[in-house]
Amino acid sequence: CSTLVQGHGPSNLRFPQRHASVTRSIKPSQRSYPTGPVAPQSTAQNMSSHTDDSQQKKVQADSKRNLLQHVLLLVPVTILVYLIDTLLLEMISSATGNRTLVVEMGTVIMCMITPVVILHWGKNHGKAKQEASQRGGVWKRLFHGREADSHNRGLKGQVKATEDPVEYPSTEDAKRTGQSATCRSQLTAAQERSRKLASVAKWNQAINASVRAGDQEKAEKLLSEIQDAGLQPDAISYNSVIHSCAKQGDITRAELWLMKMHEAGVKPNTISYNILMDACVKADEAEAAERWLTRMVEDGIAPNEVSYATLIHARAKDGSTELAEQWLQRMLIAGVEPNIVSYNSLIYACGRKGDVDGAEKWVKEVEQRGLSARVTTYTAVVDACAKSGDVLRAEKWMENMIANQVEPNVVSYSAMIDACAKAGVPDRARKWHQRMLENGVRPNAHTFSAVINACAKAGDVATAAQHLRNMEDAEIPADVVVYSGVLYACAKVGDSDRATKVFEQMRAHGIQPNVVAYASLARAFTHHGDWAEVERLAQMMTCEGLLMNEYFLYALLLAYASARPRQAERAEAAFLQARASGLEANRHVLTALGRAVGRVRCHQLVAMDGLLSQKAVTRQGNIAKSGGRFGKHHHNSDAQDSCPIAAWQVQTGSGT
Repeated sequence: CSTLVQGHGPSNLRFPQRHASVTRSIKPSQRSYPTGPVAPQSTAQNMSSHTDDSQQKKVQADSKRNLLQHVLLLVPVTILVYLIDTLLLEMISSATGNRTLVVEMGTVIMCMITPVVILHWGKNHGKAKQEASQRGGVWKRLFHGREADSHNRGLKGQVKATEDPVEYPSTEDAKRTGQSATCRSQLTAAQERSRKLASVAKWNQAINASVRAGDQEKAEKLLSEIQDAGLQPDAISYNSVIHSCAKQGDITRAELWLMKMHEAGVKPNTISYNILMDACVKADEAEAAERWLTRMVEDGIAPNEVSYATLIHARAKDGSTELAEQWLQRMLIAGVEPNIVSYNSLIYACGRKGDVDGAEKWVKEVEQRGLSARVTTYTAVVDACAKSGDVLRAEKWMENMIANQVEPNVVSYSAMIDACAKAGVPDRARKWHQRMLENGVRPNAHTFSAVINACAKAGDVATAAQHLRNMEDAEIPADVVVYSGVLYACAKVGDSDRATKVFEQMRAHGIQPNVVAYASLARAFTHHGDWAEVERLAQMMTCEGLLMNEYFLYALLLAYASARPRQAERAEAAFLQARASGLEANRHVLTALGRAVGRVRCHQLVAMDGLLSQKAVTRQGNIAKSGGRFGKHHHNSDAQDSCPIAAWQVQTGSGT
């Protein structure tokens, strides 16, 4: 139609065959289209545009006609209202009464409602006709190729098919049909994948619940059930099981599941290796953790800051400060920015050695890198100062912490009080304890142990006992270390009666005394030479399955030496029996032995036992000089100033 309208002759227009037998054999790409100046697609577009213009003109004509109908309707209604109103006016003037007024009001209301109803009906009727017209236009545009629409093309009656007209899809229709099938197939596959992922996620939740409950066997069973159900476990599934084994300390089993993860075609991620490295660190196997990081790099997985921080902590934990620093350098070379956890591990390593200078160096580097120091950072430095006995330096870092708006916690205050106790300044220990209470920090058993130890070293039994009562009033459960500190304070002044009461109080609270508590209690009787009571305590220890140590042996020998008369034979027998059981004798034990049996006999016993070999003398001398086993308070020649509480804390690592 467009071609004819544009002035081209009918000879320039060729129509495609419509015969069913011919058209079915023609592929969409082989169809014959008009060879004139208008392409088939352009022709269809022109026809569609022409149809749209016709529809728009028709809608405009309908709107004008509706408007004219409304005007023609309102004119007679207006005239009618005028006539009725005039008639009513004449009736009112000639008659009176309420009846006339009611009639007038009813008439006016009817005259107002009637036009509104008529206009509303006309408007809705026009919309209905317009929608029907639009639907008809759309139908014609969709099926403009059929014979039913031949009138719009101006070819009605000119072309007739020998059979019923058959509509065939165009190339675009075929493509859309193929794409729809592909989309449906892809949608089905995506839905299936989504269903499987949702199922695996539910299994993972069950595995995580088993891991939290500490049920390793159930977690492994659930992972096997995922595979039995025809589903593929993901990295989360395997990581949860590996974490379950690591929590139980079963590193071998955790490594086995990582191998199974490889075999199943699931690639481990950074979390997988970090779990294994952390498990090795907790088992004190730093070298194994380093091997797993090497394996991690070989598998093409880049370590993150957690990976390197784990190895730095591993080496700091075993005291290898140099290796910890090397891992920090490797971390920087790899382009991984260290976090505050890595530096805290290095500061902690320096603190364990009492290396205050090294700890302060790492704190300065933390500030240079713009990292925010935490309370653990400052506490590690304070603890380093405490181990070196530098109270002034420890107080300086406590003040720096507060100045930087970092609130000290109970561990910080405990480390500060412990520094004061080791330096023998109980007044400062009590000051920091009071400051902690004023700042609203609740003390714990370690805090009371530190302040009681400070009072004990000063011989202040009354204050030590008062802190023990304060601890009970605060409903903080005391442990054997706290009671041993009070017992040592009683032994310092020879108050055996109070020491006995404290010992009985400890047992009444269900706390089992250890060898240090027995040694502290025995020391309270040595000053009086009450060797019989000390022997009775030794028998109680034996009945409870506790072995005598050098502290209790020192107290026993000192009791024999302080007795009147001296119990030389008992002292010699006790010494030989202790040596026969494998107990080593330190210089304090030898001093007490000399006081009990005499220096000459002491040397004879030593010579018989071969105790004074050069190796033993050198080793004991190094221990005493370094303050290792017995602490710095053993440097003086007075053996009675030894503190078994502090020494036991150093040996067991139970100090703050």
